[in-house]
Amino acid sequence: MAIENYSEMVHLIPDTASKIETVNQAKEECKHIIILEKLARDVGFPIEPVLVQTGWLAVRGHFHDAVKKKNLAGCLIVQDLMVESLAIGLYKVFASASNGDSMTSKVAAGLLKDELDHLEIGIRRIGELMAKDSTEVHDTLVWAHHRVVPELFHMVHSSCDFLCSTASVDCDTVDKGNVVIDLDMLKVAALEHYVEMLDRAGFDPKVTNQLIASMASYEVPARTRIGIERVMAERGIGAPECGPDATKGCC
Repeated sequence: MAIENYSEMVHLIPDTASKIETVNQAKEECKHIIILEKLARDVGFPIEPVLVQTGWLAVRGHFHDAVKKKNLAGCLIVQDLMVESLAIGLYKVFASASNGDSMTSKVAAGLLKDELDHLEIGIRRIGELMAKDSTEVHDTLVWAHHRVVPELFHMVHSSCDFLCSTASVDCDTVDKGNVVIDLDMLKVAALEHYVEMLDRAGFDPKVTNQLIASMASYEVPARTRIGIERVMAERGIGAPECGPDATKGCC
């Protein structure tokens, strides 16, 4: 998905240097596929075409919608901010896991560096677009948030269920021999990084706080909370009020 996103975004970028930079991002995602496929073989985890969640297809569709609208800000926000926050949360958890699997930790650390670089590129470009038209970029953030972020968090929360039945993996932990990863750690890591990146990209807290409050509705019954309440408390955000003018998804 990332390869297709970066490749499709290239023609929206006005200058040659940034086009080349984006092509290189796509090449790095190609490299990630090869590295992860090798890791899977080495640890004995089978990869099947059916492992691709439908949620990723939905995210890809929203990105394509932004391309059709020639909305570069939408492309950057979806791929380099939202998707990268989940990827960074994932690789951070695997890179730091005290699971005795040095091979996985080493691979995750290398991928994490690439994803952090991609994120920095996205933040820089979003800042440049914001300097030209802040209102349009903020409107695009709201549009993308309500479409993409629920998909990402739903996949972490519940769409791993299909993986459990397909590959006999515990849904609360990824357990392969001596490798144990708590998926709740991933939820919190991805959430915290997303919130941090909204701030670093320079978005207005009045807008982002409403979006963060709306994420309380993304919780899945019988699943561990993803830490929304704590993040809201740290930012001084009250419980969202439900009404005709409430932020979409708050109730």
